[in-house]
Amino acid sequence: MKRFPITMLGLALLLASALPAYAHEFLVVPQYWNTYTAGQELPISLGASHVFMKSEELEDAASVQASYLGKQVPLKADEAFKSYTGVVTLKGGGAAVIRGHRLGEIWSKTPKGILKGDRASLPGVIWSRKYEKFSKTLLAVDGKTDGWNTVVGDELEIVPLNNPLALKPGDILKVRILHKGKPVSPEAVTATYDGFTDLPNTYACFTEPYGEGEAALPISAPGLWMVRVQYAVDEKDGNYEQHVMRATLVFPVRGAAH
Repeated sequence: MKRFPITMLGLALLLASALPAYAHEFLVVPQYWNTYTAGQELPISLGASHVFMKSEELEDAASVQASYLGKQVPLKADEAFKSYTGVVTLKGGGAAVIRGHRLGEIWSKTPKGILKGDRASLPGVIWSRKYEKFSKTLLAVDGKTDGWNTVVGDELEIVPLNNPLALKPGDILKVRILHKGKPVSPEAVTATYDGFTDLPNTYACFTEPYGEGEAALPISAPGLWMVRVQYAVDEKDGNYEQHVMRATLVFPVRGAAH
């Protein structure tokens, strides 16, 4: 049975209140330009935020990576904006696929709150979880979008089923969620765009996956969009009980509504 997306702000707020307060989203945010061309040097930033596009936390430098065309992007910490910045030189011939990875870190709930560390390093641990985050950003280069559906192989990945770089407001984006390359159906898939709200953990759209890990999301406005998903698996190896993964897909939407 298909699940129909909900876009009312009030319900989005209710759903957001159920999310953990520490659930920062990890994003690769490109400088937003009207067009992107081959040879162009594109500034990017990697941030962690409850409010889309406004980084609130500087992640551990040892845990943050970005790559483009299979090569690591050198990153520099921006203390003022609590993010990491880098530059990629865009290649022509198709869509740019820029990847980000926040390596796995173990966090535990303790009598003193949620702290970084596991049962071996913290006293009185109630639970321990490994949190890992993946981000994928798509951009049309010279107007070309071939490769928009590239599967990059992240452990948790959002794969578009129709071209997100060709969408306009009023269109529907369909995606599939993959864990280790196989479809999975997490409890929810959410989406929002830059400027939708300054409220934390609040999304423009919420939907439940159906079928083979598929979800349909209405695109309601132009701007830079993010689709977000979380998926957890039990991994009782002695140091933590769950591996919690989050993935985001970022892409620009151009033009006016149909």
